[in-house]
Amino acid sequence: MRLLLLIAALLAGCASIAPPEAPSPLPPAPVEGAVPTIPPPPPAAPAPNPAVERLMASARADEAASRLGSAEATIERALRIAPRDPRLWQQLARIRLQQGEYRQAESLAARSNTWAGGDNALRAENWSLIAQARDALGDSAGARAAQRNAERYAR
Repeated sequence: MRLLLLIAALLAGCASIAPPEAPSPLPPAPVEGAVPTIPPPPPAAPAPNPAVERLMASARADEAASRLGSAEATIERALRIAPRDPRLWQQLARIRLQQGEYRQAESLAARSNTWAGGDNALRAENWSLIAQARDALGDSAGARAAQRNAERYAR
């Protein structure tokens, strides 16, 4: 029994608690005169799909000739090819606005903004469409807020 206690005591003495992990080192202090790193630019927009470009041109021609139903169908066809193209959503919003579908125009312009990325000109145009739709719906406060957003992105 004594031997067993002696072995247990010796083994307990050999056990050690691991030291706490050292905190991760701090980032190096900036070196005087060093050039700060610049984050990489956002990825370039994908190359336009030629079929989508042709459909957009056709829809614009239909829209200019007041053939809004045909323009709408053409844009919807293009959206089946490129559902994340914010220009298509914006064009459909513009058509809906002309058709008097103001709520849908506002929703489509907002959807265009979700895919617009860093294209501030497109965002400004979308906010302008939203302002026009809200104004047509009688929401003058909402229209003013949307117009302020349009102006902010237009800068």
